[in-house]
Amino acid sequence: MFCILHISDLHRSPDEPVDNDSLIAALLADRDRYSGETPIVPSPDAIIVSGDIIQGAPIGHSNWQEVMNNQYIVASTFLDHLTHRFLDGDRSKLIIIPGNHDVCWNTSFASMERVPESEYPSDVRQYLIRPESIYRWSWTERALYRIRDTAAYNHRMNAFWNFAENFYKDVKLLKPIDRLRGFQLFELHDRRIVLAAFDSIFGNDCFAYSGAIPRKAIARFALDLRDTPHCYDLRIAVWHHSIHGPPMRDDYMDAGQVGEMAGFGFQLGIHGHQHAAAAMTHYVHLSESHSMAVVGAGSLCAGSKELPRGVNRQYNLVVIEDDLLRARVHVREIGEGEQFSRKSNGIFSQGFVELSWQANTNVMGIKTDAREENIRQTILEAEDALKTGYARKAIELLQDIELSSASHARRIVIEAALKLEDWTLLVTTLTHPQSIEEAILLVSALIQTNNIDRATATLNSNLDIDVATRRDLEGQIETKKMMRY
Repeated sequence: MFCILHISDLHRSPDEPVDNDSLIAALLADRDRYSGETPIVPSPDAIIVSGDIIQGAPIGHSNWQEVMNNQYIVASTFLDHLTHRFLDGDRSKLIIIPGNHDVCWNTSFASMERVPESEYPSDVRQYLIRPESIYRWSWTERALYRIRDTAAYNHRMNAFWNFAENFYKDVKLLKPIDRLRGFQLFELHDRRIVLAAFDSIFGNDCFAYSGAIPRKAIARFALDLRDTPHCYDLRIAVWHHSIHGPPMRDDYMDAGQVGEMAGFGFQLGIHGHQHAAAAMTHYVHLSESHSMAVVGAGSLCAGSKELPRGVNRQYNLVVIEDDLLRARVHVREIGEGEQFSRKSNGIFSQGFVELSWQANTNVMGIKTDAREENIRQTILEAEDALKTGYARKAIELLQDIELSSASHARRIVIEAALKLEDWTLLVTTLTHPQSIEEAILLVSALIQTNNIDRATATLNSNLDIDVATRRDLEGQIETKKMMRY
């Protein structure tokens, strides 16, 4: 099993009533509890933080920059301790994405100007809903605004990205952090899982609350993955905004983008924002039906004014089964004594729900074996390395692959070892020769490494070696024996 600790909507701030130490202590105490529950919930192998790292600063705050910086300091301290306590300090296994509270309202507001009523478009609504529109509507003022300085507007996420880049400094990731790419990539579970952490705050600012992943970001992920010489058993997408909600709300993300993810092979989606746990299967119909399980987490730290009625602070544990095709979503909810325990109402009346998804398939609809495909690609890469004169690289590529009888990988290693005159490697590889040719090579390698007794025994056990070759090998053995004295 592979367990993901999924937390969201941290809203970290020095002014929050829930301090870092209390949070860490409560999460650790809960780990002690769920480790003994049935069904088993293992200790987390990775952590996902699905947005709203900080609370943010209201428009017009006199020292909003200092406020946001202080909030990110609190958040950084919390995530440092969380990584140390749950992941032995391995930051590559902790995934952070931005949420709407990470958008700087003061920066976005400063980049806009109020539109005089005489310059209003004839149909304001149509201009507001256009993709990448520069217009915004303020319900408070009942006035139209427009972005006048696009460069300044694009800096509204600087505080978050400065925080994220500092968190992942010197951490080896599949791709370096790129604040303009629209997603970040992570590998988990011994490279069996690839995770795309999407930014769903495209166009989100002090007046526009809906979520959106940048155009082409999902397709770009698919292209990057196609160019990556590695296959994965499970594709996970993470974003912040919810995809369903009350009809009068305007802070959700288009579910069509989830359909696009499913179309590109994502099997599990994880998000936050709604401050209440949820789990469902999202279907998208292409040439065939594709399904994607979607999991939402409640807020770990939101205040009482921000929580839905009847909902307490929560977090999730996503326990993925060994086949990477099924999962249990366990919801933990704060209760008496500020301690977490299993949620036991609604769809989580048992404390968890079960989800499943489709296996990866090829163009013929046949289930693909990522491990076998990765072995095949590695062997082809090693073959190319050998042909281009990089025998040592070929050997290094194949060092973790089983060199079974008559396999192509075995032949590549033997040929590379011969080119390098690496007799020790030949002895190790040919311990159990699979043919007369391999037996002859083994005897030669044993002679070169001064294993005379073993060379003699191997030669005598292979009676089908032709007379001329046998005599030549026997002569080399006698020469080595004479050199001993």
